[in-house]
Amino acid sequence: MPARLPLGMLFSLLSAAAWAQSPGQAVSAEQERVVHIQDLVDELLRNNPDIRAAQFRHDAATKRPSQLNALPEPKVSFTNFGVGHPFSRLSTSEFAYQGFGFSQEVPYPGKLALAGEEARKEAESQREMYRMAVLDKTAELKVAYYDWFQIARATEITRKNRDLLERFERIARARYAVGKGIQQDVLKAQVEQSGLAQQLEILEQKKATIEARIRSLLNAERPLGRPADIKLTPLSTNLEAFLASVDRQAPRLRAQQAMLDSRAVGIERSKKEYRPDFAFNFQWQKTAAPFRDYYMATAEVKLPLYFWRKQRLGVEEAAARFQEARQTYVSARQELVFMIKDLYLTARTSERLLALYQSGIIPQASLSLESALAGYEVGSVDFLTLMNNFMSLLTYEMQYYDELAKHEQALARLEALVATPLTQP
Repeated sequence: MPARLPLGMLFSLLSAAAWAQSPGQAVSAEQERVVHIQDLVDELLRNNPDIRAAQFRHDAATKRPSQLNALPEPKVSFTNFGVGHPFSRLSTSEFAYQGFGFSQEVPYPGKLALAGEEARKEAESQREMYRMAVLDKTAELKVAYYDWFQIARATEITRKNRDLLERFERIARARYAVGKGIQQDVLKAQVEQSGLAQQLEILEQKKATIEARIRSLLNAERPLGRPADIKLTPLSTNLEAFLASVDRQAPRLRAQQAMLDSRAVGIERSKKEYRPDFAFNFQWQKTAAPFRDYYMATAEVKLPLYFWRKQRLGVEEAAARFQEARQTYVSARQELVFMIKDLYLTARTSERLLALYQSGIIPQASLSLESALAGYEVGSVDFLTLMNNFMSLLTYEMQYYDELAKHEQALARLEALVATPLTQP
């Protein structure tokens, strides 16, 4: 956005004195420090608890595939079989022996690989969820920052216009004193000053609220300073390009796609449960003389005899979860496409409105107010016309910065959806 439009002779009257502060209104250097949005984003990425929680969830999910892909823990056994009491010596009976054994369960080939693959897909989904958390919280911070900027500009405009109203009141008093005006003009100017004072109080409350929101996102309690000036960021990408990149770039859809892939692997894994698992055991036994030591090896097969109550329902459950993930993906995509279209149209409309404010509405309203002020000073324009022109200019200036903030907020939300930088750092 270009620098704020000058209001010509009218606002040249409002010199630096409009910003001068009494000793009691002095602010600290920290409060006057200009805060750029990128500084806040960097702090957000370091400290925001929601982002850190998403990162830890992803880290935890990456540890599961290896666990599920590993064989069950082997078992080591020791047997002391005696006659008479548990610790009888081997020589007391020809039936006594001591055995050392090892056993290992082995699932049917492919079961562990599929379990690991399913967990790996879930970890990919969590990775995209982490990216989404970063983008969403960054967008949330930017939206709050642009609100903060808009409030700061609204406060500035209100203060300057309050000073201008004081000039209107002085002129009205002077005209009333010489019999060229009426007392109603003076009272009207005082009422409008009180209205602007009320607006300033409301703006201060909004400022405190939005600053509290920014501190909450940053997870830090400290003075923020004041927002830097922002410029209009042109939207150079068309809607078709955004929609074409949705499936490829949007973390929301990529997370749902990874979960859908995980559920598809889950169906194949549940089908493998119809296959038997195995177990192998080996035991070496030491006996008393004159018998020789010997070993024993066994193999076991776990048969899915109750498949109609377990495995069959397991496959049906996995299929239902797959369908759930598919419908969730379709729903998320439809909602995402709608949000992209809505934000894109909002940004485009804001650009056109800002161009109108900048090139026509505000300059024209400024000239109209200057003309009305000059006419009132010589008595050719009544005070009501002057005030109407004044309030129109004030409204248009407020609307300009409202629209600028709305435009940048739309881009901030849009870049979170399509994972593409759109706003200026």
